Amino acid sequence: MSEKNYKIRKSFLMPFTLDVVLLFVLIVISLFTDSHPSERIILVLFFIPLLFFLIEGSMREISIGDKSLTIKKFFKKKIIGWGDITNLDTVILRKKAYLAVTTTKGFYVISNSYEKFSSLVDGIVGHLDSEKIEERVRDIITHPVNKRSDIVGAWIIAFLIAAILYAKIFVA
Repeated sequence: MSEKNYKIRKSFLMPFTLDVVLLFVLIVISLFTDSHPSERIILVLFFIPLLFFLIEGSMREISIGDKSLTIKKFFKKKIIGWGDITNLDTVILRKKAYLAVTTTKGFYVISNSYEKFSSLVDGIVGHLDSEKIEERVRDIITHPVNKRSDIVGAWIIAFLIAAILYAKIFVA
């Protein structure tokens, strides 16, 4: 069996990237216009964590292989052998689902922000003994929980920043 890789949904990363780019353009414009210094500071204070979250989110990846589950994050890589997993459970809060992977050395949480989340869960379930899997996990495979509010929110923010840019360039 080959290794399957799962990354954060592109449908979220696209508008989020647009948010960061538009905010950067807004910062550049504020530097070359007669903007108040506090405006520049506030924009930079928003930009820095957003840029970090964008980089971190685009680097996240989960790989399902024959021998292990690999969770990659920003400068972190955790390889979990299938034999080390003692329990697999889920937590669902509104439209956000989390997969709780309990191991002999701790636990790891995987959110439904990954593309093809039900396929990801199914891949993990396929490598584990049935006594390690809670019944709710199988429900996520058959009835996936889809969260769209983060995508809609990112597009709304992009629209708002674009409107501010328009006002700064053409109205001012």
